[in-house]
Amino acid sequence: MKIFVEKSLFANELKLFQGIFEKKSLMDILQNIKVTAIDNGLIELIATDLEIGLLSTISLDVKEAGVFTVNGRDFYDLISKMPEGIVEISENNDLQIIITNEQKTCKYKLLGLQSSDYPQLPISDFSTSIKISMKKLSSMINKNYYIISPEIKFNIGGALMSISDKNFEMAATDGHRLSYTKYINDEHISEMVEFIVSRKTLLELLKFGDEGDIEFNYDKNNLFFKYKNKILSSRIIDQKFPNYKTVIPEKSKFKAIINTENFLNTLRRVLIFKMRNNEVVFNFSHNKLILERITPEKGEAHDELDIDYKGDSIKVSFNGNFILDFLTHVESNEIQVCMSDKESSFVFKPLNNQNIDFIYVVMPLNI
Repeated sequence: MKIFVEKSLFANELKLFQGIFEKKSLMDILQNIKVTAIDNGLIELIATDLEIGLLSTISLDVKEAGVFTVNGRDFYDLISKMPEGIVEISENNDLQIIITNEQKTCKYKLLGLQSSDYPQLPISDFSTSIKISMKKLSSMINKNYYIISPEIKFNIGGALMSISDKNFEMAATDGHRLSYTKYINDEHISEMVEFIVSRKTLLELLKFGDEGDIEFNYDKNNLFFKYKNKILSSRIIDQKFPNYKTVIPEKSKFKAIINTENFLNTLRRVLIFKMRNNEVVFNFSHNKLILERITPEKGEAHDELDIDYKGDSIKVSFNGNFILDFLTHVESNEIQVCMSDKESSFVFKPLNNQNIDFIYVVMPLNI
């Protein structure tokens, strides 16, 4: 096998695969990327951790067809650090991958593994696929993924994605808070589909950017996302997502409107003092919000914020990082906080959020 490729182009393509490789894997070959050169001037790049897989096809100069697998992180690190210009990559059937620059001033050998041992990716022909706006999908993922803990698996180890003839919805929860997004779906869907999409899959989808449309398809075991020259496959999480809609309050007695930037900067100051549970006391009163924090080892924080609020005085405690997470994923200048009392869930939502409904529900801590 022998191929020639422009270094920057190839490095950018390989970069997309780095999130697939697990730091620890029971199978060495899962740390590898599979590279297949085809006579018609195409190469296929494949990586998988057996839960998700990524396939990318790019055009380049193929002198000799062939296939090899090599450590994906080492391969990317080396290609990205090669001199600018054309890079020659060859393999001579003894599992040695040779990489040189155009001037032949540097030469590297990487050891590969048998390509025949590499797992096969599931495939889809996308004949009945659903088109999704990449911009809207990226926006929805950005508003949900941060709630999902990397350590949590099973039913809340991902976000629930629902697509119907009218709506495209996504929700995520960690048991203490909930994010929910929705936008009007323009494409006709014959029947509603609903799947849990893993956190890792969501993060890989974000790497695709936000231009154009992405095609979505599924079979009984896998989800498929096709974007330009890439196909991301993800094993279906066969679990039941919690009935999240029951925790969204239907009504609230009081509402506060707060400037997003002022709220964010104030909360960041208060959170400078580190505590185990990141507790911050929020005291809502007439047109004012006071944030307080007491740390016996480091000191005290008291910060006042002007807001638009005409309701009863309510003193409540939250994990400050939960509120910070919401504020850093809001694109509007103002947010609305809906509340009834200090025991009930609070609903945070942006105002004027560009055609995507976004609500964030947080349970108070016990003061």
